[in-house]
Amino acid sequence: MSEFDFGARRASEFRQRSFWALFAERHPEERASMARRGPWFWQRGLPDFALVLSMYVAPAQNHVGVFFGRNEKFGATEAWSRLKPFRPAIEDRLKLRPEQSCDGLGINSMWRVNCYAEDNWPAMADWLVTECSRFERAVTEVLGQVEAGS
Repeated sequence: MSEFDFGARRASEFRQRSFWALFAERHPEERASMARRGPWFWQRGLPDFALVLSMYVAPAQNHVGVFFGRNEKFGATEAWSRLKPFRPAIEDRLKLRPEQSCDGLGINSMWRVNCYAEDNWPAMADWLVTECSRFERAVTEVLGQVEAGS
């Protein structure tokens, strides 16, 4: 059994409504910037840049994470291609280690954790908000410099 093998459990066994209720209770400030939420994610809107940051739970994969998502209503489309020229500068500010990222999610960060262990939920919620805030600061600094220079 590897250090991250928490047993074969289905995502449907994860009590996602209870997790997001705890998330909202611990971080009520997130409601004001919520662009969208679903069973497995909560999106924070960055209206100045037509972007959304998606905070997600992937219980079957035993991790939580943050990435730039898609939200047509919010104008957040083609985010990965729009951010591609700025990716090195954003990632430089984030200082992520290779094991913190998932292939195929653009600029992203993940934390391997047993999502089914409810005693992990407070730390998971706090990590998501902290990491999302780091992403928001990094993109604001980089894109803010671009706007100031134009």
